[in-house]
Amino acid sequence: MVRTKRMIAVVLAASILLGGCWNARDIEQLIYIDAIGVDYVNHKVVVYLQILGLSNIAKKESNTQLTREPVSVAKGEGDTYVSAIYQIYTTTQQRLIWSHVHSIVFTERALKHGKFDQVMDALDRYQEFRYSVWSFATKESLEDVFNARPILGISVLYSQLADPKDIYGQFSYIRPLLLFRVISERNEPNGVVRLPFLSVEKKPWTENKKPLPQLKINGICFLQNKELKGCLPHEQVAGVRWLEKETRRTLLKSGKKSALLVMESPRPKIIPGLEKGRPIFRISIKTTGYVTQLFQPTRIALLEKDAARQIEAEVRSLYDRGLKLGIDTLELGHSFYRKFPREWHHLNQEGVLPLTPDSLKSIEVEVKITDGGISKVRQRKTGADDRR
Repeated sequence: MVRTKRMIAVVLAASILLGGCWNARDIEQLIYIDAIGVDYVNHKVVVYLQILGLSNIAKKESNTQLTREPVSVAKGEGDTYVSAIYQIYTTTQQRLIWSHVHSIVFTERALKHGKFDQVMDALDRYQEFRYSVWSFATKESLEDVFNARPILGISVLYSQLADPKDIYGQFSYIRPLLLFRVISERNEPNGVVRLPFLSVEKKPWTENKKPLPQLKINGICFLQNKELKGCLPHEQVAGVRWLEKETRRTLLKSGKKSALLVMESPRPKIIPGLEKGRPIFRISIKTTGYVTQLFQPTRIALLEKDAARQIEAEVRSLYDRGLKLGIDTLELGHSFYRKFPREWHHLNQEGVLPLTPDSLKSIEVEVKITDGGISKVRQRKTGADDRR
């Protein structure tokens, strides 16, 4: 009798353990969405989904030939974001999985017509979606963006679309933004979001003598008080990198073109104040760097002075350009709100602090060049600043 009871207990325990696997599904039976694209055309919301094959993501044996991973792009349209998604559901052959989305891309048209809130409202109600996805804007065709492939058959998971932080650590110019930071900065009083702008570059790269289009973060779209105010190209937003605390290393040409410098980890500080009842701002930037290429012999002190002048000019240029477009490109209004909330409530106009050319009183930049590169003698330690 005891033996029979033990046998029954073993069978029941085994059945409980096996029960957990009954609803399991193999990976090839599921479709994993890697990126979402949102456009607005002819009064319709158009949604694109980038879907990856998983053949190149896992490690392969050294003697296995690497093949280019398949990329599929699904398209649906409707009166709303949700209706466009459900149109895609009608033609998909397996279940769509949303928990592995790496990025979301809005076209400039979608942002202009206020579709950001509609998309966020829908995604916020779905348990599989996470806010730790990279966010971008673009003017390009979303099909072109999603079909751009990295070189050498590398997975799209390691492209600038899905992993922009990797290249940003090597060359910091325009900071990539995770979606939760976009939402946070967008909802702040006098908030300005500097949304990275994607383009598809068709000329620089080839593979087997054939053009290989590559993605590039090529500018910034500015969202101010939840509205798209304008987009500026790469060359017009150089000043923003000196105000980002996440900047690690970035290239700077000496003002007199005597050297190329790599500047590292700038430490910016925006100091708001009041003068005769009007808001004023002073900006302080401290940074270090090293010489990566020297075109002509130049004293270190002169290189530092030229670099400081160049950084100041880039920041001032970005501020002046923002004034013309009605954009607080340096996020001065929000810094004023943080220090003087009561005065901000009296001075703001429709949620925006009015700025003038005189509002930015000064930009003080301190540059220290520590050495001339890995193969050179550390110049400051040897006292060589006055000899170069």
